[in-house]
Parts: sequence; C-alpha cells; structure tokens
Amino acid sequence: MSGPRRRRQTRGVSTIELILVLVVLILATFVSLQFGIALIVKQAVAHAATVATREAAKGVGVSELECLINRILAGHQITIGTNASFVLEEGAVVHPQVGTPTFTPPTVTVPLDSDEVRVTLCVNLTAHPILNILSNYGIDYTNRKFIISSACAHE
Repeated sequence: MSGPRRRRQTRGVSTIELILVLVVLILATFVSLQFGIALIVKQAVAHAATVATREAAKGVGVSELECLINRILAGHQITIGTNASFVLEEGAVVHPQVGTPTFTPPTVTVPLDSDEVRVTLCVNLTAHPILNILSNYGIDYTNRKFIISSACAHE
C-alpha cells in the first residue's frame, strides 16, 4: 500500500511545484516584454533626436523638425504633443519647447559653442506603446520620461 500512496503524494507535490515555477516564468516573461518594449522606444527616440539634429545643422526650422520627429516616431504611436516634446538649441539661442511634457534642456550643464546645434527630445513613458502591466510589482513607468539629446556642428 505504501507504493501507490507515495506516487499520489509525489504527483501532488509535482503539481504544486509546476504551478509555482509557472508563476515565476510568466512574471519573468512580462518583465522581459515590458523592458524590451521600453528599450525599443528608447532606441527610436535616440534615432529621432540624432536625425533631427543632423537636419537642424543643415538649417531646417522647428516646424520641419516636428514633422520629421513625428514621422520617425509614428511607428511607435508617439507624436509631439501630449506624449512627447523637444527643444532646439542653436548656439546660445534656445527655441521654445514644442509639446506638452516639460523638461529642462541641458543648456545649463553643457553649453554649446556658437557653431553647434542640439535637439533634446523628451518622451513620456506612459505613452501608448509602453506597457505598465507590472506597476503592482514595483516596476512602474508612471511619470517617467526618456530625455535624449543629440548635438553636432552646423554644416
């Protein structure tokens, strides 16, 4: 009698172990998914800032930069406005911020030479493509932003 009884107990323990391991694996999958999406968005923001800086160095205006940044970030459903903003700096001239999320451009900490241009792009992490599914577990993107700057010399 001890043989079949032991097998039933082993099956019960195996089921509990499987459930515990599955919970951890599902949580790890969601963490990986959330961080992966955030990294993809960060890379897109860095690319948009770099391209906008190159175009600003060629003399493109603020409204054309807004269209360019919107076109680059469109694949991630982010637009300049409520989800994103940017500032163009040309030497000592700081153009007004375009978009809603407020931030401080790095003019104070890293001044530009007179022949340099810098575009600083700010994207709110509670924008559409970012999943905030793990906020109950301490991984919360609420009120967080990516602020990325790119600078180069005038052409």
